[in-house]
Amino acid sequence: MFDGRHIIITAILLLSIASAGGILTRYLKIPYASMLVIIGLFVGIFRIFPSLNVTPYLIYYVFLPIIIFEGAVDIKMRPLISNILPIGALSIFGTVISAIFTGAVFHFVLNFPLKQSLIFGAIITPTDPISILALLKNKTAENENENIKTDENIRGKEDIETLLTGESLFNDGISLVLFEVFLGLNFHGKVINPLYNSYNTYSLHNIYNMFIYIFSIVKTSAVQFLYESIGGSVLGIVLGYSVSLVLSLTTDFLTEIMISLLLAYASLIAAYYLHMSFIMAIIFSGIALANYGFKKKVSKRTLEIFPVVIEYLTFIVNSILFLIIGIEINLFKILDIWVISLFIIALSVFSRFIGVYLISPLVNIVKNRFKIFSDGLTINKQYKRFLVFGGLKGALPIAMALSMPLSLPLRNEIITYVFIAVLFSLTIQAISFDFFIKKGYKNSI
Repeated sequence: MFDGRHIIITAILLLSIASAGGILTRYLKIPYASMLVIIGLFVGIFRIFPSLNVTPYLIYYVFLPIIIFEGAVDIKMRPLISNILPIGALSIFGTVISAIFTGAVFHFVLNFPLKQSLIFGAIITPTDPISILALLKNKTAENENENIKTDENIRGKEDIETLLTGESLFNDGISLVLFEVFLGLNFHGKVINPLYNSYNTYSLHNIYNMFIYIFSIVKTSAVQFLYESIGGSVLGIVLGYSVSLVLSLTTDFLTEIMISLLLAYASLIAAYYLHMSFIMAIIFSGIALANYGFKKKVSKRTLEIFPVVIEYLTFIVNSILFLIIGIEINLFKILDIWVISLFIIALSVFSRFIGVYLISPLVNIVKNRFKIFSDGLTINKQYKRFLVFGGLKGALPIAMALSMPLSLPLRNEIITYVFIAVLFSLTIQAISFDFFIKKGYKNSI
């Protein structure tokens, strides 16, 4: 058990290591998050730190609110409204399809119990908006001196960034609700389709019964799903506008920044007690604050300083978080089950591919048929690749995995498999995506 002194020393050491990682990133041309996870792996192998005992509550209630809030306040209303169709369709239907597909394949191939397989599918479906946003910001900064800043160019960048980060943010909220639904099924669920036999998985008739069973779960859980996701969204909007009105009562920029940052944690607390999605509440409170409060209710100095403050706080939180993830991953345990590891990596990427490539053509058809959606992006091959390869896993899957009750059967196995997917995503996939956007990002706008 760490006392206050040890916590401070550990934090200083972690930030010192992160600073060294930031310097190495410049010379090795590796994304910052990837560098920290790799350094964390070596720190863990040589046991420089004792076990840090990372709890899901630390990630959920300390780290995630500020990370999600930073992504939300960056979203501009114009490109969000223009691209509401692809963002909404991909983050809702694409997420549900990916989670169910992952769970079903995981169940069939590894003969894992179906209920736990669905939990695993929901856990590894969410993507990390901050990793994507950080990579895009770096590429934008590199290209600013090369590109001519026309209105069309700027609008194109905004649309692409809003599509990627918006889909990723809402994807997180939907995934967490799915996780809670499937987790509840393990303790309170009833057998909806008794014809399904989990021990005879390869019968075509049994496969049909399995999907009937899964979609019966989704159908019976629809009320809970809608309450948590829509309720959290409405709650966030109400809190965002309310805090915007509070901001008009002061002219001190430091007070305005403090109140704005507290909104993220106020959204979390309110959603927790109302049993709503705290991620959706934080997202919509941030969007409301940025597009109403910051435009009409705060001083000019706040507008200049707040982005710097929240970007720095997010940078600190992410630095500690990615290092901790690397330290806590048991690399030798993963190598011992390397065949299963390769399967999980392939399944994680392919399930994202399925969700994106099934929904995108339908989105384009609806966009072309209805004039109200005509201003949005057409999801071409380039954007599909961005969405698939940019589907990086981050802190949320780790938090969800660790938050599973100790009494859940096969809990430790699920945690190990989630860590495998996250490790691959934050290292090999992130580095590959960084290389991909170096070639493709500039040409896509």
